Amino acid sequence: MKRVLYIAYYWPPCGGIGPVRNVKFTKYFRDYGWEPVIYAPQNAQYPLLDESTFKDLPTGVEIIKTPISEPYGFFNLLKGKKKNEAVKDVFLVKDGGSSFMHRFALWVRANFFIPDARAGWIKPSVNYLRKYLKQHPVDAIISYGPPHSMHLIAMALHRELDIPWISDWQDPWTQIDYYEKFPMTKAARQKHEQLEQEVLRTASSVVMVSKSWSEDLKKLSGREVNYIPFGYDEDDFNGIVPQQTGKFIISHFGSFGTDRNPESLWCALQELCSENGLFEKNLEIHLAGHVDASVFEAIEKAGLKKSLRYESFIGKNSLFQQLVNSAVQLVLINRPEPGLKYNNKGRIPAKIFECLGARKPILVIGPHDGDVAHIVNETGAGKNCDYLETTAMKQVIKEWYMQWENDPLRQVESHSEMYSFSNLCKQMSGLLNQL
Repeated sequence: MKRVLYIAYYWPPCGGIGPVRNVKFTKYFRDYGWEPVIYAPQNAQYPLLDESTFKDLPTGVEIIKTPISEPYGFFNLLKGKKKNEAVKDVFLVKDGGSSFMHRFALWVRANFFIPDARAGWIKPSVNYLRKYLKQHPVDAIISYGPPHSMHLIAMALHRELDIPWISDWQDPWTQIDYYEKFPMTKAARQKHEQLEQEVLRTASSVVMVSKSWSEDLKKLSGREVNYIPFGYDEDDFNGIVPQQTGKFIISHFGSFGTDRNPESLWCALQELCSENGLFEKNLEIHLAGHVDASVFEAIEKAGLKKSLRYESFIGKNSLFQQLVNSAVQLVLINRPEPGLKYNNKGRIPAKIFECLGARKPILVIGPHDGDVAHIVNETGAGKNCDYLETTAMKQVIKEWYMQWENDPLRQVESHSEMYSFSNLCKQMSGLLNQL
């Protein structure tokens, strides 16, 4: 069986969506003739921890770990927090106003840690893996980013040892939606652009999880970019059936930033509550994860606070049951801001695929010509509304509420098999075989 070195920052016991693609590919690689060897940090400062993420690892898989030094303790101290406090991985999600120290910490991060806060792990990793690979050869390398430091580790090994390398991108680099919000100097921006071009030109193959972003990278690099999306694992939903809760649950699990606050949705729900007392009684808005203060404020302003159920964290053990119990699953796409050059059409929150696996109606709020809109349309799994379409949102929710009244345990019939991780791992293995 051929061997592939898989370089990944996000790895169990990391919680949330970060390690999912890495773990699921590791789970299925053997089915397609590849034995994965995982390289991950030993003591990373993950924003969430979830021991249940270990359950998918295949028996006997080789996992190599080395210590990593991260600056987040320093950042926390700058912001007046405890050194070991969990760091929110999306800086747009804040508990309140942005303080001077928060802005200063962001400036330090943007200009002294390139390409990201894991830059200090690059050189020690290359030194360690150089020795390892000479004693334990592999047939290929995959690096998964962001953090894009993982690509720089793989690039150094590829250049020195001439091992075929796939650079797998979950998000863009200089074209990511929040890139221009970082307070970078001109020199820092030039360094980012230089490193990005080096990775794109040097990799044996480049993979992106979004069709739109694949085209963006193709234009940026002048080379072919392969599209292999995120997915869901059918095994996660085995034996899980909807439970009768007595509530019409509209759920969103994951980071909920200010640039995704759907004020029109809160307005639509407010109108439905005013028109139908039973709807108001049955409604539950279930949020979990890092939620921006502006979202809570908007919900309270709309008179929906009594319908809100909030949890700071839901582990994988209960996540899938909560998804299946939902009557409506929210998927929110970042709204573009004037003057910023990014393509939110390509933004595909990984949660869309877990929502597909749950087979409950999905309400996407974002551009009608976006990649996520295409996914729900082609699978028949839900509806898409833009952020200002209050009337359309209201009509969709009203229709689904009536269906829920008739059948609270109803699931949708969708054609989502193409997005199973087993199928996607087959595609990745096909690329490895070509190399």
